[in-house]
Parts: sequence; structure tokens; C-alpha cells
Amino acid sequence: MKKVYLIRHGESEGNAGSIHQCPTSSLSEKGKRQATFIADRCAKLPIEIIISSTLNRAKETAEIIADKIGKPIETSNLFIEQRRPREQIGKPKDDQEVLHIEKTIRENFHIKNFRFSDEETFSDLKNRAKQALYFLKNRPEENILVVTHGFFMRIIMAHAVFGD
Repeated sequence: MKKVYLIRHGESEGNAGSIHQCPTSSLSEKGKRQATFIADRCAKLPIEIIISSTLNRAKETAEIIADKIGKPIETSNLFIEQRRPREQIGKPKDDQEVLHIEKTIRENFHIKNFRFSDEETFSDLKNRAKQALYFLKNRPEENILVVTHGFFMRIIMAHAVFGD
């Protein structure tokens, strides 16, 4: 039976800060320690391959794990975090415009294909989760470690449990 181990990347500079992070955000010192901690745990698992999001913070986490367990890394855009509206990137999380955008998206998240601007919708995320699970199912490896992001990991899990 195939086993997929999902790991959220370590804390990034963007997570720790008060600004909405961009895709190039790197791991903080705490995030590097977290990745080292999880790498020690992964050393006890029969992992054959690591598949990582292409975003820096996930790739850095995957590299720390790979250094510990000696397994290859592949990257895939299927496992990136939800794309936020461009209007939020690089702005303070407590900015009034940013908060208005968050509220608008949250209030309309259930509306199929509602889009504030260029963010991923719930339908987009659901489709990408479906593609990600199909991708993993069709991999030849039986034990796969995936380094992804918190929100997208929840979408993958929801799709795995509840289906379409």
C-alpha cells in the first residue's frame, strides 16, 4: 500500500514577519531548526523520494531532510501554496486594504469561481489537489514524502477524505 507523508515547510521569514510573504521567502533560523527536527524523524521512515513545492521555503526544508536521509528531491508546482491576490503580496497583514480583501474572499469562498483578482479560487485549489493526488498515486514509489504548505496541505487532506 502506498504511503504519502505530508510535511509543512519550516517557519519562513515571511511567516514570522508582519508582511504577506512572496514566493521567494526563505526559512527563518527557527524554520531551519524545525526542518532539522523533522529530518531526524524522517530518518526512521522508509522514504524513497521527496517531492517538494517549488517555493523556496519548501525546497529549503526538503533539502535539509534530503541531506539527512540521502534521498532524491523532485520539485512540482502542484504542491505550492495557495496563490494570494497580487494586491496583498508585500503588504502588512494588518493593512486595511489587505484585511478587506481577506474578508471579501472569505465571505465568497463558497461561490464557485469567485475571484477577487488573480488569486486561486476554491475550485482552482480543489482541482490542483485532485491533480496532486493523481500524480502521487501514479508514482512508482510506495513511500513518498511531500513537502508542501499549510493551507494547501489541508486542501489535499480534505480532497483525500471527502473526494469531489
